[in-house]
Amino acid sequence: MAVVQPDYGTAPRGNTDAARHREKIKEAIRQNLPDIISSESIITRREKQIVRVPVRGVKSYHFIHSHAGGAGGGFGSGESQKGKVVGQRPRPSGGQPGKPGGEPGVDYLETEIDIEELIAMMLDDLGLPNLQKKEIEQSTSAGGWTYDSIEKSGIRPRLDKKRSIKEAIKRTEVLVGMLIQETGRSEEECRRALELARGEVAEAKRLLSGDEPLAASEGSPIPTLETSDLRYHTIREEIQRQSNAVVIAMMDVSGSMDTMKKYFARSFFFWMLSFLRTIYQHVEIRFIAHTTEAKLVDEHEFFHKGESGGTQCHSAYDLACELIDSEYSPSRWNVYPFHFSDGEDWEVERTIQSVKAVLRRGIAAFGYGEIQTDYSASVLMQAFEKGLSMQEAQREGYSYFQGQWEGAPLLGMIIRSRQDLYPALRVFLSAD
Repeated sequence: MAVVQPDYGTAPRGNTDAARHREKIKEAIRQNLPDIISSESIITRREKQIVRVPVRGVKSYHFIHSHAGGAGGGFGSGESQKGKVVGQRPRPSGGQPGKPGGEPGVDYLETEIDIEELIAMMLDDLGLPNLQKKEIEQSTSAGGWTYDSIEKSGIRPRLDKKRSIKEAIKRTEVLVGMLIQETGRSEEECRRALELARGEVAEAKRLLSGDEPLAASEGSPIPTLETSDLRYHTIREEIQRQSNAVVIAMMDVSGSMDTMKKYFARSFFFWMLSFLRTIYQHVEIRFIAHTTEAKLVDEHEFFHKGESGGTQCHSAYDLACELIDSEYSPSRWNVYPFHFSDGEDWEVERTIQSVKAVLRRGIAAFGYGEIQTDYSASVLMQAFEKGLSMQEAQREGYSYFQGQWEGAPLLGMIIRSRQDLYPALRVFLSAD
């Protein structure tokens, strides 16, 4: 007897089960996005690297055996009543809080995911970033080529064969009708004569001038293509119009910003840049790092810069004003300044005046994120609330600050832990 080993990998039921499992994994990732996005393995990954993320909530099903030697119940263990619970894990007896326990922990799986797929999940959950459109001076980019019209001349690779055949058929029908009228012969004979004459009307008339009938052709006659029948495509370059937008990312790198605070700030900017570069082709990002002085830095230095010293946030806003005036006029650009700090500032009043100077330039929106890992009172956020009339608002279980100055929306968020990063992204980037 032959023994056949089934191929479970290609079985329809196996494929269905695998697809259902992948969907459960994706759903578990969606439900755990606030924890996953703050993972250091993602923020510090190399470019185009697939990352591993923990997935909680996906159970691995297995049989539960009796823990009482079969006497505690179970299938076939004796007389049981309807509704009796069988196979239940016994509860621990005794035990004190804070003491080592013998109970199993919560199971979770690790799965690999491409960063672009994770970004797509987050975009579905957050909505598109709230970038407004400028009606004038939009940037343009080549979007490929498309067929524009049909002409009677062109190059052979752009020949429209279908249209050319149609033109040949129409011309043939006109000539057949003319031959019928002039010679009095039947349509089949005129069509056959024109076919034998290869479209030459004079030769077709000569063939029809005799008394002998012309035999019909076998199958459908093929029309003769003349130069006048040929039709060619013309192409044009497609131009995609993109709104001009610039994000000015400002970060406090002073001595009071410890490793964890800088990690929170860099995590936010990492996801913000990932979102914008995924959705928009032409969003410029400029990076400003500051202590008591502000500097324009490149992206690598921004995400890896470590400094010490005091904090004067107005230096970053003053540099942002210079950048707007010299390169990004609000008449042509949507300007989005984002600033992250721990709230400490040696010259709070001057910082408020510098913020107002930025707002007077007609920016699209302003965002300020404050990192308070020690739950200390905020100096700078309190100044924003008072000097810019920002009010506390509630949304989906977390609070943030909002207001408006010189027509520009103001948004503020306090970040105290990793779990606050995702709400901060929702506050600053969500379209609703």
